[in-house]
Amino acid sequence: MPFTYEKLPEELLVPLGGRPRKVFFAGKGGVGKTTLACTAALFAAERGNRTVLVTTDPASHIGEVFGVEVGPALRKIPDTDLWLVRIDPKAALENYQQAVLATVPDDAETQGRVREELNSPCTEEVAVFQHFLDFVLDDAFDVTVFDTAPTGHTVRLLQLAWDYAGELAGKTALSSETAALDAAQLARMQAAIQTLQDPGATSMLFVTLPEMTPIAEMERAIADLGRTGIATQAIIVNEVLPEEAATSPLFGKRLAKQMMYIDDLRPRHPAQALATAPLQDDEILGVALLQQFGDQLMR
Repeated sequence: MPFTYEKLPEELLVPLGGRPRKVFFAGKGGVGKTTLACTAALFAAERGNRTVLVTTDPASHIGEVFGVEVGPALRKIPDTDLWLVRIDPKAALENYQQAVLATVPDDAETQGRVREELNSPCTEEVAVFQHFLDFVLDDAFDVTVFDTAPTGHTVRLLQLAWDYAGELAGKTALSSETAALDAAQLARMQAAIQTLQDPGATSMLFVTLPEMTPIAEMERAIADLGRTGIATQAIIVNEVLPEEAATSPLFGKRLAKQMMYIDDLRPRHPAQALATAPLQDDEILGVALLQQFGDQLMR
C-alpha cells in the first residue's frame, strides 16, 4: 500500500510581498498545536524573519519546549530572531480595568459603579481579546505565530471581533466622548476582521490527529470560521506513524487506518493544503529537535 507524507508549504509561514504574516495554529486540545507552533515560529525566524510566538492557551508549554520562562513580557530566544510571549489573563484583566477606569469621571459613585461592572465574569474574556487584538494589528514583527487555546475557545475568541464590531456599529452614542471612543474601537475591530479574512496576511492552520473525533471537531471549527469569512489554508495531521511501521503486523494496521482517515480528508478539503507530521520517538524539546522536526514538516 503506498503511503503519502506531504509537507507544509513554506509560503504559509513567511511574509509574502513584504507584508507581515499572522499564523494561527488551532485544534482540539492535545493534538500537538504547541509543538507545531514552536516549530513553525523557529522555522520562520531562521529564514530571516523577525518572529514572535504568542500563546493564548492557559495550558501552553512553549516555555518548556524552548527551556525558558515565558510571561507577559517579550522573551528573546538567544541567537535567533524569535521572541516568545504569553497573554496572561490576570495581567490582561488588570491592565484592561485600569485603562477603562482612567476614562471615567474621578468621582466615587461613578468609579464604584464601573468597578462593579468590570468584575463581571465576561470582563476577563474581553481583556484577553483586546490584548490578542494588539498582536493581530501590530506589524512590528514580520511573522506573528499564535498558539491558540483549544478549538472552541479559539473560535469564540476570533468571533468576538464580529460580535463586538456589530455591537459597536449599532450602539447609539450618548456623548461626543463616547462616540469618539466607539468610533476608534469600531475601526480597530474592522481592521482586525480585515486582517483575519485576508489570506495574504493571515494563515489559519488546523492541527488534528488521524482519528475520528479530533477530525470531526476540526471540521466543525473550520466550518464555523468559514461562516465568518476566515478561510483555513492548511490541515496538519499530527503523529502519523512513519512508513517503516508498515512492516509491523501491529503498527502496519494502525498506519493503514491513519492513512485511510487522511485519504478521506482530501476530497472534503480540496482548497486546503494537507500536511502530515510524523510521530517522533521522543518529546520535542529544545532548538535542535525543533529544527529537525521542521525539516520533516516544512518544504
